[in-house]
Amino acid sequence: MMKNKILQSVVEVTRQRDLDSMESSLVATLAQLLPVHAVSILKSSRENNVVSSEVVVSLTIDKSKKAPYCWDVDSHIDVTPEYLTACTQNATITTYQHGLGYFRYLFPIFEESQATGCLVVDSHKELSTQMSLIEAFAQIYQNYRILFNESERDKLTGLYNRRTFDNKLSKLFKIQQQLDANAKLSQLQERRHSKDHDSAWLVIIDIDHFKRVNDIYGHVFGDEVILTVSQIMKSCFRKTDLLFRVGGEEFVILLEPATETVAVDLIERFRKAIADHDFSQIGTVTVSAGYARINENDYPPAVLDFADKALYYSKEHGRNCSHSYETLVEQRKIIPSIKGGKVDFF
Repeated sequence: MMKNKILQSVVEVTRQRDLDSMESSLVATLAQLLPVHAVSILKSSRENNVVSSEVVVSLTIDKSKKAPYCWDVDSHIDVTPEYLTACTQNATITTYQHGLGYFRYLFPIFEESQATGCLVVDSHKELSTQMSLIEAFAQIYQNYRILFNESERDKLTGLYNRRTFDNKLSKLFKIQQQLDANAKLSQLQERRHSKDHDSAWLVIIDIDHFKRVNDIYGHVFGDEVILTVSQIMKSCFRKTDLLFRVGGEEFVILLEPATETVAVDLIERFRKAIADHDFSQIGTVTVSAGYARINENDYPPAVLDFADKALYYSKEHGRNCSHSYETLVEQRKIIPSIKGGKVDFF
């Protein structure tokens, strides 16, 4: 009976067609198969010899409650640094007893022979007899993660591709709607009265006069410009912001919740970094940007249309600049879009 359940679980996990869905399926599967308190996937990074972690997905189980399964959308897991380092640096399964009394198991997740994260399993019982099962699921996840990364990434830049953008944007809207549904009325009222409240942002960026670069210098230099722009993009935006190449010279960024002041600072820092960079044998290259706030009551095509309108305004008014859709509408410089508009990147 248990073998059949495990096989069915493997089928369910490997049935997923994108990385986000597979991560959620893996966590949910282990929560159903094992006597666990929580299951999480962490992404780790090392900076100045300090290892830190970021929660990718986390599920807490409390069967004493009416709704026992709780997806922790905005969770933080306090993994003891020395054990996180032991797991990721030594690439070994690490076990310790948490201060709250449960056992914690860290299983390293590899990418190109290096541990870039870990699967975290918390249980009030020792799981020594289930270790091989958990490790097997971790290895299945690793293998499929490689395949998904190859299909979800742009081959030239390593940024997410257009196909992945559609999935990520839809899921971002669902998460925001879920968070808003759980928010207290007082918090909602406070946000309504604050113009510069935290929210996610959609930014469309276009390399100015890129066709001229290809026509004069050739596609090899054109590819070099795109690659350099993507590298500067990675250095200017936060690790939690999602970066996409959606067309030849067009990029999209999904900024995680921030005030408009922070969003503008990030966009302008990137724009100025491009303008100040000396592109080999080409000289100066600039970019234009348009951005829009992602509101819970909007939907993906509408926000895309808003940001595209702002980008078009930037291109038509000097290039090498960025504009906000909401500000342009407020200043009556553009006509508000009718919701339901569709944007084509190609």
